[in-house]
Amino acid sequence: MDKSKKILKRLELLHPKKIDLSLNRLKKLLKKLGDPHIKIPPTIHIAGTNGKGSVTSFLRSIFENAKYNVHTYTSPHLVRFNERIRLNSKIIKNNLLSSLLEECEDLNNGEEITFFEITTAAAFLAFSRNKSDLVLIETGLGGRFDATNVIENPLCCIFTPISMDHMNFLGTTLKSIANEKLGVMKKNSITILARQKNLVKKLIRKEAQMKSNLVFEEGKDWKVTNIKKNSFIFQFKNKEYEFSRPSLYGHHQIENASTAIASVMSQKKFKIQERLINKSIRNTSWPARMQNLNSGKLKKKIGNNFEIWLDGGHNIHASEIISEILDNWNDESLILVLGMVKGKDPINFLKKLINKLNLLIILPIDDHQYIQPYEIKNNISKFFKKKIDVYCCLNVDEAIELIKKKVFRGKVLICGSLYLAGQTLESDGYKVL
Repeated sequence: MDKSKKILKRLELLHPKKIDLSLNRLKKLLKKLGDPHIKIPPTIHIAGTNGKGSVTSFLRSIFENAKYNVHTYTSPHLVRFNERIRLNSKIIKNNLLSSLLEECEDLNNGEEITFFEITTAAAFLAFSRNKSDLVLIETGLGGRFDATNVIENPLCCIFTPISMDHMNFLGTTLKSIANEKLGVMKKNSITILARQKNLVKKLIRKEAQMKSNLVFEEGKDWKVTNIKKNSFIFQFKNKEYEFSRPSLYGHHQIENASTAIASVMSQKKFKIQERLINKSIRNTSWPARMQNLNSGKLKKKIGNNFEIWLDGGHNIHASEIISEILDNWNDESLILVLGMVKGKDPINFLKKLINKLNLLIILPIDDHQYIQPYEIKNNISKFFKKKIDVYCCLNVDEAIELIKKKVFRGKVLICGSLYLAGQTLESDGYKVL
């Protein structure tokens, strides 16, 4: 185990709870570190429930193609923790990560702090010490008490679609979840509002008015007006642009791309040519977002009669998107491989999917608190009338062997958790760049 992994393991022991939303512990540590969070480059803060990672990835691609230096902070990671922190587009190196984590650990002096808080402090330290033009920061699960919410004057704040998720931490209604998420909004800033449910729109508009924000809203200030085979028409402030369709799969990625484009067009600090935006949207890649695993170890194992797709989707909104995609696969046998961490809702996730499936395989998730596969299996028989073959396996490799025995050909979708997605990529031999 390398040094940074050992330190990360130690840091997990500093607080008994995985998640405990608060800013006080982090602010205390940041003060000891010299307040690095107020010494970072201009920041775009990305909040919401679904699409945060994709929007961040589109933005990074756009700014990088325009030759700007970009730091990025995202979570969770898929294969290596280092993926969370990019310094001028490069994943942070082990030796630098280790020294930053040790510095945070020493100054924290054994006081209670969550893993996400102390690693966020390390990210701010890295961003403050390495010059760049811009920082893209994705919230964790929250907003108001999210560790990333110590930044003070963001260039703009983006709200991707907000829906039901993390109810055990953010509340059990859409209103309570939205109120937590919109807590990242700062005074006298810019708010980019992606497509939202009407209730969420009203809450964000009200908050933006109270905080004197300039709002750019999907459907009002910008929208996608037409989707063609290889392109889409994007309208911003009554002017139309034609952009190539993203390489990321699914209609929802056109929405994510348009949110990123609207964010770039709404601010005045960075001027980016239309052709560079177009090139960036076309070439953006982001693993575990309806990713076709067509050339790795798993594909070789399963053979040419099957396609393997991977998605980190784990909530009801994600299942709605997956359902639309499966409708376009209706000429094939459909096999779903599912794993979910505790706190998620597999039955609601499966509601729109179960009737489309020929086979369902449920997995555990290594190194995480997961819902027991047999618990999900037993609940499926209680809640769903359709009789479907449901099996429990120990891992993705075992699931693939079972699929080959049960089905002659078809499409396999592995989903339910970004942690499961990461383990799948590792099994596939994926290298994070």
